[in-house]
Amino acid sequence: MTEDDETLQIFFSETEELLKLAEESLLSLESTPESTSDIEQLFRSVHTLKSGAGMVGYMGISDYAHLLENLLERLRSDKLAVTNNLITFLLNSIDFIRSMIDRVSQGEAEADSKVLDERKNQVKRYLGIDGIGSPEEEPEPPVKDAPKEAAQEFSFYKIDLKFRRDLFYSGQDPLLILLGLSELGEFVQVVPDFSELPDFENFSMYDLYISWQIIIKTERPYQDLEDVFLFVKDDNDIRIEDITNRYRGGVDIELAKKKLGEVLLENGAITEEVLDDALKKQKKLGEILVEDGKIQPEDIEKAVATQEESRAVYRKTTIRVDVEKIDNLVNLGEEMGIGLAKVQTLFEKYTSPGQMEMTEEMENLLKVNQEFQERVARVRMFPLEGTFRRFQRMARDLALKQNRQINVILTGLDTELDKEVIEHVTDPLKHLVRNCIDHGLETPEEREAKGKSPTGIIEFKAYQRAGRVFVEIRDDGRGIDSAAIRRKAIERGWIEPDQVLSEDDLLDFLFKPGFSTTSEVTELSGRGVGMDVVKTQLDQLGGTIDIHTEKDKGTTFILCLPLISALMEVLRVMVQGASYLVPLQSVVSTGKFDNELVKSFGARERVYPFRGDYLPLVDITKILDIDMPSANGDTSALVFVNTDRKTFGIPVDEVLDPQQVIVKTLETNYRSVKGIAGATILGDGSVSLVLDLLGLEEIFFKDSFKGDATHEGEEKAE
Repeated sequence: MTEDDETLQIFFSETEELLKLAEESLLSLESTPESTSDIEQLFRSVHTLKSGAGMVGYMGISDYAHLLENLLERLRSDKLAVTNNLITFLLNSIDFIRSMIDRVSQGEAEADSKVLDERKNQVKRYLGIDGIGSPEEEPEPPVKDAPKEAAQEFSFYKIDLKFRRDLFYSGQDPLLILLGLSELGEFVQVVPDFSELPDFENFSMYDLYISWQIIIKTERPYQDLEDVFLFVKDDNDIRIEDITNRYRGGVDIELAKKKLGEVLLENGAITEEVLDDALKKQKKLGEILVEDGKIQPEDIEKAVATQEESRAVYRKTTIRVDVEKIDNLVNLGEEMGIGLAKVQTLFEKYTSPGQMEMTEEMENLLKVNQEFQERVARVRMFPLEGTFRRFQRMARDLALKQNRQINVILTGLDTELDKEVIEHVTDPLKHLVRNCIDHGLETPEEREAKGKSPTGIIEFKAYQRAGRVFVEIRDDGRGIDSAAIRRKAIERGWIEPDQVLSEDDLLDFLFKPGFSTTSEVTELSGRGVGMDVVKTQLDQLGGTIDIHTEKDKGTTFILCLPLISALMEVLRVMVQGASYLVPLQSVVSTGKFDNELVKSFGARERVYPFRGDYLPLVDITKILDIDMPSANGDTSALVFVNTDRKTFGIPVDEVLDPQQVIVKTLETNYRSVKGIAGATILGDGSVSLVLDLLGLEEIFFKDSFKGDATHEGEEKAE
């Protein structure tokens, strides 16, 4: 890879992060317009992007970002108010930059020249720059606490004051003149000229050697300024020039055409002699400082070496790696662990000199291998923050189109999920967000009529529980109309008019292909495509979806997702000679099993006393249809688990030590099995299944409920 290719990779990687930060800042700024930190973050992101694009030669991107930077400077200086129109415009501008970067990454031109010019003109209209066409279709730039400046009622004047050297003898004081001038407006710039100041031996305290150049912003007319110098204008060199046309939004646009040396010279920061001397040197900064005796050569060398080291590390901070390569590393790590465990077993079988030392080294190698597997597995895991932020933007844009006001809440941003799962769940999440906006949330007028706040809520929430990751999408809208679903189901011939169904059964119709309760086709709904796609893709992924809804309270979609490949703390147990793993975070307690304490209800349900209550016992041998001879001959222990919905006990033959394993799903090489979250290879080479506690709960309690209902029906029939 050449240095240019490496530079471009760094640019594309950095730019994606900068655009994400800019978008997040804008979305945050919309809800908290007074947040200066968001404005500063937004400005820094665009500024860095501009510089980076210029460095790699993408001048179209750099120039457009520079115009946006000028617009954001007005936000920073409190000369522009934060409005929804401005946020929308800036979000669209970020999207346009992203599209240009996508084009150049594929070897295409940044943008069509006409399109780019039009986009630039839109920014210039906000900046108030003349000569670019009519801005009639553009929103007027919102102004904050400065209506007169926005209407350009302020004028800017440059005043050159060169008084006679003997001014004091006439009874005039230049400082009093300047004080009177300051009362007419605001001094934008004051530059004193000390070029005629003599050395100490020739200095006279009665002479005036200083002259001034002043730029003032004022509402007063030219005549008022001239009157300040009424008693000195005839005998002194005083020039007043109207330079209002040079200023846009309080910024001198002429400075953009000037070189740094000229600007420093005009500001009085340096003299012409200093500028000429620096230009003649034309050397590197380090060489100039060494020659001027300002620093030692070894200090320069040390700083350069540190800088180069920092740049080298910075270039290596982020890399893009194919997922297949990471999977290969995971598999190699597992095979190494199995091999090491087998060697350790052999050492334990044979006695030899130095066996203790060799066993100790093997244990160290196993620990190192385990850490290696952990670190590699974590590379595949990504926090859901980026995904949630993307849908926050989507929800905001859709709500704007549908005349809804929303407040997006993000919770559990640091919850990690396998990259493969994130990619597969993106489309279902998109359909659910569209459903919340179009079907769930009411218009502001409808919400106020119901006594609600005009601003609706959409919440994205993620958390990990019982070996799975849950993602919730919630709105506080009108809820799902079960009656409308029933009418549509009858209309389609799916149920009979007199057929009685529970609410859960009715909600299941939402996932049928072509089902829609909306008669009018809109941009977001009415085509009968959406929820069936969600169900299909989740089934393929090995996930599930539940719906909780309440009239005028809102709807919550709960997605239960597999971890695919993840590190998990587990408790290893033995059941009829087979090894099973229970997610440790769901384990409440373990204890000895006493068969005499078991109480039975009917033919199916057994309960066991635990902490003052009776908990159901879930026999995994029956649920998973295990038909193997018991290694111990009888159940000897209980593992009590909690899924946050139910607490129950699992009878086992033996409880072994907790351990950390890498869990993989069964879908890749087999198929999804309800009640099994995945599998892993243990150190001794054996395969152990990881229990899906939520799946076991659903199988056991639903079957129990159906069984009870059947018995109850039989009793009634009798």
